[in-house]
Amino acid sequence: MAQKIPTAKSNARSGRLLKRTAHETNEAAPEGRLKRQRTSAKTEIAQAEEPVPRPKSRPQTARGRGSAKVLPVLTQRPVRPLNIYVMGANSGGELGLGPSVKSGSIGKPRLNPYLSGSVGVVQLSLGAMHGVALTRDNTILTWGVNDHGALGRDTSWDGGLVDMDEDGSDSEDEGELNPKESTPTPIDTNAMPPDTVFTQIAATDNATFALTNTGRVYGWGSFRSEDGKLSFTPTVQVQTRPALVAAVQNIIKICCGSNHVLALTADGFVYTWGRGTDAQLGRRFSSRVVDWSKEDRLRLNHSFAIDRVGLVYGWGFNNAGQLGTIDITSRYESEYETALTVSVPSLLKSLVGLPRITQITGGNFHSIAIAETGQCLTWGRLYSFATGLKIDTLPPQFVVLDSRSKPSFLRVPTAVPELEPAFVAAASEHSLAVTVNEQVYSWGLNLTKQIAQKEEEVEVATPIRSSVVDKRFVWAGAGAQYSMLGELADI
Repeated sequence: MAQKIPTAKSNARSGRLLKRTAHETNEAAPEGRLKRQRTSAKTEIAQAEEPVPRPKSRPQTARGRGSAKVLPVLTQRPVRPLNIYVMGANSGGELGLGPSVKSGSIGKPRLNPYLSGSVGVVQLSLGAMHGVALTRDNTILTWGVNDHGALGRDTSWDGGLVDMDEDGSDSEDEGELNPKESTPTPIDTNAMPPDTVFTQIAATDNATFALTNTGRVYGWGSFRSEDGKLSFTPTVQVQTRPALVAAVQNIIKICCGSNHVLALTADGFVYTWGRGTDAQLGRRFSSRVVDWSKEDRLRLNHSFAIDRVGLVYGWGFNNAGQLGTIDITSRYESEYETALTVSVPSLLKSLVGLPRITQITGGNFHSIAIAETGQCLTWGRLYSFATGLKIDTLPPQFVVLDSRSKPSFLRVPTAVPELEPAFVAAASEHSLAVTVNEQVYSWGLNLTKQIAQKEEEVEVATPIRSSVVDKRFVWAGAGAQYSMLGELADI
């Protein structure tokens, strides 16, 4: 019999019944490998569904003794350009609107001219306070806070006044922005071979990584520990310019959390590096979980992967049940203290028997998944309304209570009523979903207008009803206190 997904009660029509289908480390050197089979899956960033032609640039070569070795092409870059709309905090120029826009908050989605139209942006990734974009002409643009080298270029600025915008902006708390940080600008590629072709980019809180079509990874920035220590490699604290991550090769996908990276190889291994305080690196891989899919997802301090038959595994920080891998069924969170971290990839048993998961991602203490039948499943912390569910309608047996008997977290993936997403994104305490009808819903914390709603907190998934209601979005991204939306550009 098919397993039924828990749903929050609603006065509206409920979601369809699903039918069953098939100690801290300072080192940044990649370690840990997992065997898997290659399968097809959606990429983390929105891209065209049409066939993608091979890059026109010639294949890269690996030089050593004797003749040069031609490296095979493993991945290809998206080709459909996007228009990007931004909203939320801009205190460090993380919205990429340039120095003429105030450094406060943007309350409604605003078209970013530096990332839209003929600029040709085909892929984006957002860190805590910086962003990175890949264009169809093979340029990598970065913007935002560069305190720890995340932008991969020189942003030195001796100050001076800039003209503030006069366009009736709804931003608040005016402040001076560094024009070299707040404006999307190409990275320094002087140390790279001239024939390098990029196909994917990914951002952590303070670092950025780029994948080439021949499976090499470049990175820059730093990983930051809880006590403020910085390290990019065992010998480099801050990598200010792009550098080759020589230890990994034949990579077909990269994903980033707050302070760690996963890289998936073409022949079936997963490499991890960065900070491992909360077991997010999954270092003890002796369990021999096999057949990892390309649909690896991670955010902040926990990670997920979907194998080729659709089973979902998670590991890392689990203080609010955000992994969904623990069999404990107690009603009180004090009983979960032995499961604060999960050090090895563990099966999400609550998803077994349900339709295949096609996308999974996570915020700080919550997680979101999309089932192939269209349901949006959420679980984890209930504070700040991170799940998008009306709390008082949740099945009480799945809600874990705190010491005051108040709802703390949701331990079982539960369907969000009336929401059929094609793409989801999550940050620390807010989330966004792009529906199959190309509309955007948002929920969670909204103190800096990062979800473009009126209230400071939004409990349930709510459509964004602003000036962009007539736009047809295909992508959403979330940073610490800001968000971005992408529509296909008509160029």
